[in-house]
Formats: sequence, structure tokens, C-alpha cells
Amino acid sequence: MNATDLDSEGKFYLLVQLFKLARWKTATKTLNAIFDQDLDEAPALHHMVAITHLLRAVPKEHRSGILQQPPFEAADFRLSSNPVALEARRTAHRSFINASKVARQLSCPLAEKISDEYALWLELRDPDKYEEGGKRLKSKLNDPKTALHLVHLGFQFKIKLDKAEIEQQIEQQKALNGEMIYDTAKARLAMVFRQQSPEEATNYIARYYDELVDHISKKSLLSLQIDLFSQAGQLEKAKECLDILLQEGLPEIEESRLRIIISGAEGTIDPVEALKEQFKKTDSLNDLVNLVRRLKEREDWNGLCEYGKILFEITGELRDAENLALALCNSKENVQLVEFVKSNEELLTQSKELPILYCWSLYLEGEFLEARSELAKLNGDWDDEKYRTLQIYLAISLGDWNSLHEFVAKEYQEKDKRNARELIRTAQLALQLNSPYAKELICAAANKGSDNAGVLGAAHFLATRAGWENDPEVSEWIPKAVALSDDDGPIWKMTLKDFLDQVPEWNRRASEIWEQLGRGELPMFLAAEGVNKSLNDLLLFPAIANPSESDPRRRVTIPAYSGRREPLSLDTNRQIGMDATALLTLSFLNMLDNALDAFDTIHIPHSTLRWLFDEKQRVAFHQPSRIKDARQIRDFLAIGVLEELSPSAVTDSDLSAQVGDELAQLIAEAEKAREDDDTQRIVVQPSPVYWAASMMEEEADLTTHTTVLSSCQAIVDKLRQKDEITRAEEKKARAYLQLQEKPWEDQPEIVDGAILYLSDLAIAYFQYLGILEKLQDAGFKAFVSPSKVSEINQLILYERISAKAEDAIERIRSAVNLGVEAGKIKVGRQINADQPAERLLSGQPTFGVFSLGKGCDAVILDDRCLNQHANFGEGDALTPIFSTLDLIDALVATGSKMVEERLEYRTLLRRAGYIFVPVSEDELAHHLNASTVVDGEVVETVGLKAIRENILQVRMSTWLQIPEEEYWLVELQRTFVQVLKNQWKADADFSIAQARSDWIMDQIDIQGWAHSYGNEIGADIIKTGRSAHIMALLIPRVDMPRQVKDEYWKWVEDRILDPIKEQNPDLYRDLVQWHRIWITQVVNMHLTEGGQSEE
Repeated sequence: MNATDLDSEGKFYLLVQLFKLARWKTATKTLNAIFDQDLDEAPALHHMVAITHLLRAVPKEHRSGILQQPPFEAADFRLSSNPVALEARRTAHRSFINASKVARQLSCPLAEKISDEYALWLELRDPDKYEEGGKRLKSKLNDPKTALHLVHLGFQFKIKLDKAEIEQQIEQQKALNGEMIYDTAKARLAMVFRQQSPEEATNYIARYYDELVDHISKKSLLSLQIDLFSQAGQLEKAKECLDILLQEGLPEIEESRLRIIISGAEGTIDPVEALKEQFKKTDSLNDLVNLVRRLKEREDWNGLCEYGKILFEITGELRDAENLALALCNSKENVQLVEFVKSNEELLTQSKELPILYCWSLYLEGEFLEARSELAKLNGDWDDEKYRTLQIYLAISLGDWNSLHEFVAKEYQEKDKRNARELIRTAQLALQLNSPYAKELICAAANKGSDNAGVLGAAHFLATRAGWENDPEVSEWIPKAVALSDDDGPIWKMTLKDFLDQVPEWNRRASEIWEQLGRGELPMFLAAEGVNKSLNDLLLFPAIANPSESDPRRRVTIPAYSGRREPLSLDTNRQIGMDATALLTLSFLNMLDNALDAFDTIHIPHSTLRWLFDEKQRVAFHQPSRIKDARQIRDFLAIGVLEELSPSAVTDSDLSAQVGDELAQLIAEAEKAREDDDTQRIVVQPSPVYWAASMMEEEADLTTHTTVLSSCQAIVDKLRQKDEITRAEEKKARAYLQLQEKPWEDQPEIVDGAILYLSDLAIAYFQYLGILEKLQDAGFKAFVSPSKVSEINQLILYERISAKAEDAIERIRSAVNLGVEAGKIKVGRQINADQPAERLLSGQPTFGVFSLGKGCDAVILDDRCLNQHANFGEGDALTPIFSTLDLIDALVATGSKMVEERLEYRTLLRRAGYIFVPVSEDELAHHLNASTVVDGEVVETVGLKAIRENILQVRMSTWLQIPEEEYWLVELQRTFVQVLKNQWKADADFSIAQARSDWIMDQIDIQGWAHSYGNEIGADIIKTGRSAHIMALLIPRVDMPRQVKDEYWKWVEDRILDPIKEQNPDLYRDLVQWHRIWITQVVNMHLTEGGQSEE
């Protein structure tokens, strides 16, 4: 017999028995035998069909518990969320609705209520029906007839309820019924979980225990009390409850669970470890749920990954999926998280947490395009900070920086909803984008964070960077921040003396870092970090500035290439990893697009564009107000409002030691006696002036010079007297200067037509007050010191360099953005950095480039410390390292670039200060042949001059490391000697050959490199070590015609041998002896071979 052989009532009782026997699969199959006629004949089947469908979404261990009524802990009860289970839940919901309707029609109110509660519960747990269920629940809670029955659902699903009113309704129902009924007991139990503390909850149970125990099992109540007493620290009472349960008979497993709760509260065991052991013994879902809850509370993410996965595999519950995803995210197991979500994609539409965690994981794995696509699918809650933050990170990391303007504008509109920290972040972003909303956002942050020192300090820093530091509102922030800070910060007070006391240690540390960089022991990004600079300060800025510096000794060296590397062949068919240093070099050379086009796929570190975005802000001058002031002074100098002082007086060295060179120089000029010139000369310098070495603690004694010293206020008074400033301007100036200076004793009266020598401080005060330009109108002749003019020129030059640096950064952004969008550029995953030092460095692309190794055939790095090695990696997993020099050679080899372009790039690199750029024979010959000779001297081309100055830059420093980088020097000497000999050929103009040979000899004298070899070897080189070098020159080319050899020998004798014979007879004697031996060997060799010697 099977189910189809039964009538409708038989099918009902069959399901009842199958439920009792826990034969769940058979019950599900029975549904195939139930038809509409059965439902009409046995209406109770509606409910049984609904239960059967529901059970398919319930873990086996919990199925028996929901056969009679929905679970009390309805929100936390595990329900599978996979597509099959979700469909089963929705089918069950429809059946419960039908069961409720039929029960109402048949006047079965209890059955109606139970079925409707099941339906309502399923609505509240369904993401598509949650809002509908919430409205229905609120409606029922407002109805006194149904309110108490559903109070527990109201609390659990975040419906706002009046607890006092609920208590009143419970008492009313007790009075109406004469006793506690189940609905009121259930409401009373719900109230237990809404008490303010565990202690209050225990008191509440104790107060109503007798009412509750009639409807709630004694074991359940005592177990709940044990948990609450343990949380409240009332362990003796918890043990008393356990004793009662033991007396009445308690299964060993349940006893163990309760003892874990008590012992964990006592601190005698680790509850997590105990729960792990408990789960191993029981394999119980309840124990696993408790373990996972504890792991999450403890933020033991690795443990939660392990046991959360087991729990999800059992339940299929959305919340368990979210917990697992959160654990994987916090454990930085982003690959696993992505794989998990992709294998459970149906959960994305049901959850608010999973999609954003999925998007973040995609982003952290370098899958920017997919992360952006998934994020676009979300109808993002703009108030969700994680959503907004990811939008920022994606836009920055993709190079879509312009899109951030829209983000800032929207955040500006929403600024009243944001806290101070969020506003500061947006303000910083706005400032980086030069957004018009930046100032208002900074002020809004400072207002909201007016009691937060960190916020005020950050707001002041941003305002200063924008040039608003003189605004009255801004000037109040730092004093407030200091007042709010304590010994733990975030802002500390420090005297000038305290600061200067730290300078020696700082200088020592900085010196060590520079020495390590010079020895090739430290990458540029680490060196920059160590001396509080950026990589661009060591690479891009010098590359832009150096060509304008005429003196090679003052150029900043860029250690991008190593002298120990031999030329390597780079295959452009490879997948290449590219570091920020290489990107900067290629952008500087304006060949980035060509370089990227040469490869099918380029990999870059995850942090590349995020780092570049920050660098764009760092290359900009941080106090634009100083640039503005510098431009104004330059304009005043151009139109004669101010003049640059040409010093004509001798400065008193003692006075310079007291007050500094600038002020001493101005005083000397003012005091200098001049015949037939009685024009008053005054130094405008605010008082007091401090001893230069006293750290503003001791005033300098300038009483012997007061006849030429004037305060700024005295000049203001004179301007007002001559009606050059208004009364309001005078009032403002007086109020300001009273805070900044005090009058000089015996202040001289300022006469008409006086010559004013303005100190740096006086210029700053007058500029702030806007009266600098009034001096000329008042008939004064105002001079500024040469040092001030030099400072102005440097500031304006820095601005020009910054603009070029920003252009270079923009080229990188554009190229990388296009490459990523096209799929040509792949982004590596973000490095998981656990240690503080690693987290600090993880934002540096060079630190991340080595994580690209597995996906790349080679990497391109322009850092001498790193590319001095041929490979990186371990064992067989070695990845070759190349530089942009190798890349340029590869482009020439493939025809992407012409040989002439390579010469141009190498010239640009040398002029930019890149050292150890190799010189090939063809290259040197090309530049020499392009040069002219005038009066026996080579007139250098740009390329030839760049070679000479680049060699000089290395030779005059300690960068060359011997023996590690001797290869570069040996090759340089060999190349120059070979090119020198090649000048002497049959059709050569010997006067030109001689001049060019002289030029070459000036570059390759080995004595100039003696210091690189150390004291002992260097001294030997100075004495006799030149011999091998000179011997190479004594041997002419084999194919040299006799006439050419005669001319060559004549040049060798005049240029090399005669000076040696006169200055170093011992060396000369050694050379002659060696040459005799060489001639003998050559003659013998020819005779042995049956030949004849030419000479």
C-alpha cells in the first residue's frame, strides 16, 4: 500500500505518523499523492502540507521542534536560504495562508491562529516579503486580541513596542481569564529578553516564575536562569539551578552544556575550547551554533572560518553565510570568500551584507572591473559607509579620479548626516581634487568635531595645505586641539629646544639611510620613507629639476640602475610586471603608451594608482599661500615696488653669529658710511631679535644698532601720516602688530624718502596686512635681501616642477586607466599585511611588485637596490628582473623605436641624473662624430655633454661600489678606449682625431676613480695602477694603416707618455719594459706563423 491508496484522512494520519518517526523524505514524497480533492475533503491537510514543505528548509536536528508551532526564537531559527529551500518556504507560506483561511471558514480560531503565525513568521524571514510581513505584524500588534500572542515576534524583528503597555495588557488578560494563559506567558517570556541587564532578567524571571512555569517547561526556565545568572556573575545561584535540574534528571549532554556556561563565567575553562570539545562529542547543531556565536563574539575569525563553514553546510542559512563571509573577510581569505559567494550566488539578492563583502573581496583581489560591476548592481544605501568607501577606493584604484567630483558633491549635500571623521575624509578627498566644496567640508568637520583634538588637528592641517591658515576661524583650531590633548596626544606640545634636541639623532638616522641607499642596500621607497620623503622626491622631482641645473655637482643622483648589471634581452611576448619606479621613468621620458603597447599583458601592484593618487597631492606645494606671496614679491621686484639689495658693505661676523646672516647684512648696509649721501637708511625688523643659537630663549643685544632699526609699527604710523592707508587699515595693522612685535628702544623717526631694508619677517607682516605695495607710493625705497630673492625664485621654480610632476602623474593615470579598462593591465591582489611595519609599506607599489611574480614572466624595476639582482624568488620559481634601459633596448630590437630615439632617451636620462646608464661604442661614436672641433677643442653636443657630466656625477660621489659595480667602470673604460682608437683611421682629419682623443682621455683617467677602490687600492692606482689602462692605449688597432699608426703614436707620445716620463719615471720605465716584451711577443708570433712584421 502506498499513499495514493489512502483517502484524504488516511493521508493526513500518514503524515502525522511519518513526522513522529522522523521519516522526512517519505513525508515529502507523500505530497505527490495529495490532490485538491484531498484538501477539500480534509482541510487539516493544508496545514500538514505546509509543514511538510517547510521541513525541507529546516536542519534535521530542529525539525521535530517546529511541528506543533513556530519556534519562539523565530528570528534566529535556522532556515536554509538556497533556491530549493527558499522555494519550499514560499510554497509552505502559501499553504499556511490557505490553512488559515480554511480554519477561519470552519470556525477553528486556534488552528487559524497557529497557521497564520507560521505564515507571518515565513514572511518576516523572506527578503522579498519582509516589508509586507512587517506591516502585517504591526497591524496585529496594534490589535489587543492578537498583540500578546505576537509580542516575541515584534521584539525579535525590531518593531518598536511600549514595554509598559505590554505589561499592562498582560495584567489585563490575567484579570479577564482569571489566570495566566499561554499567550500571556509567551509575552512574559519575551519580556525577559528585553530587560536592561542579565541581573534584571533573572529578577524578572524570579518575580513571575510561578506564572511562567505553568506554560513554559521547568527545564527550559532553569536552563535560561543558569545562563542569565552566569552572565550576571551570580554563579552560586546558577549552580543551585543546575542542582535542581540534576535532581529531576538531566541528560549528560545537556548537563555538559550548562557546566560549560558556568565554568566559562568562573574563568576556570576557556569556553570556546570547551565548546569545540563538546561539539566533537555530540556533533550537535545546537552546540555548533553556540560555538560559532562565541567565536564571533571573540572575533576569532580563523576559528569562525572553520566552524562557520561547517555550520553553513548544515543549515544553508543566510545569516550563517554572512557570518562565514565576514570571517573570511577579516581573515583576509579573499580568494575563498569570492569562491564561496560565486558558488552561492543566489544569496546575494537576499542579503545586504554579502554583496558588499563580495565587492570588497573582488576589489582586494585586484578584480576592479568585476567589483565595480557588482557594486553597480546594488541599490546602494548611500548612508552605508562601507558602500561609500568602496566607491572611493574603486574610483581611485581604477584611475577614474574625475568621478570623485560627483561623490564629493553628493557628500556635501549629505554633510549634515555625516560625523566629523567622515567629513574629514571627504574634505581631504575634496582638497586632493581641488573641489570648491573643500573649505566648507573642512569647516563642517571642525564644527562637528569641536571637542575632538584629532579632528581639529586634521582640519587645521588640511586648511594649511590649502593656504587658508590665516583665516581667523582656522587659526582657532590648533589652540583648541592642544587644549583637548593630553600626554597620550593626539597633539603634543614641544618647545623649540625639545625639537632641536632631537635633530642630532634624526640627522644620524638620516645619514645612515642615505649611506645605505648609496651602497645599494636600501630600495628608494624605503629610503624615502625613512627620511620622511616620498618616492617622487627621490626620482620624479630630481629628474625634472636636474636638467635645469648647470652644475653637475648640484644635481640630485637618481639610483635607478645598477652598475653591476650586464645588458639583458627582454622578450616583449612575455607577461610583464611593472613597478611604479618604471612607470615614473617611462612617463618622464613620455614613452609610457609605447612601452605598454609592446606587451600583451602587464601586471601592476594593487596599490599603484591609490599610491599615485596620494602622490599627486604630495607633489603639489603644501602651502599655496607661500607661492602666492612669492609671486607677489616677484611682481613687485619687476615693477620697482621692491628692489633686490646688492650688498656693498662688509658684514660683521660676530653680528652674523648673533642674529643670522640676513639681518647682519641689512644692518651693515644701513650703517655703511657714504660720502655726499645723507639719505636715512633703516632696517625694518620686528623686535625682539633672538640669538641664533639660543632657540628663542635669549634676546640678542642690538643696542649699538638701534639708530638704524625700526619696528613695523613705526612704518605703519608713517604711512598713516602720509595718508597712504586708511584709518581702518591702520587699526587692523596696529591690532595685529601688537601681538607680533614690540617697539625698539630709541626708535628713530622715519623721514620722508628713507631707504628701507626689509627683513624676511617684516616682509611677511607687511604682506599679511596688505601694505607692502604702499611703501613706494609713500616715497620709500624698499630693498629685500638676496637670500629672500633666492627663496622666492626657488618657490616659483618648485611650482613649475610640481606642475610638470603632476603632468607625469596624469600620464600614468590615464595610461593605466585605459589599460585596466581594456583588460590589458591586470592588477595584483592586495598584500595581506599583519604587522604595523608591513601595513605601512603595503601601500608602496614596489613592496607589492614581488607578489606579482607567480603571474609574470618578468618584472621591470627602476631601483638600483633591486635590479642589481638578475632574479627574485626561491628555488625554481625565479622571476627575471629588468629595467627600463632593457625595455628601451627591446623596443628598438622589435622596431617599435628607432636607434636615434634610444640615443635621445639615454641623453634625457643622463641629464635627469640617472646614473650607471651604460655607454655603447656606437652611441659614443655617434655623439663624438656629431660634435665639432674649434681651436683644437671639442664643442660638445647635448648628448656628448650629458655623457661627460653623467660620468662626472658618479666620479665625484661615493655611489660607485667596488667591486660590486666594477663591471660598469671596466666597460666604460673599454668602450672609451675602443672609440678613441676608432678615431684614427685612413680618411680621418688627424687634428680632429687628436681633439676627440684628448676629450676621451679627460673622461677615463683611472686616477679619478681611486676613491671608489678604498684607501689601499686607491693609493696604488694613483701610483702605478694606471699602467694597465695606459697599456691598452699603447696597442693600436691591428688594421690601422702605417701612416695612421705614426700619427697615433705621435699623439700617444705627446698626450700620454711624455707627461708620464716627466711626472712618474717609475711608471714610464715599467711601460717601456712592458712594451718591449709585447713587441717581442708579436714578432715571435709572426715569425712562427711564417709571416713578416710590418715594422
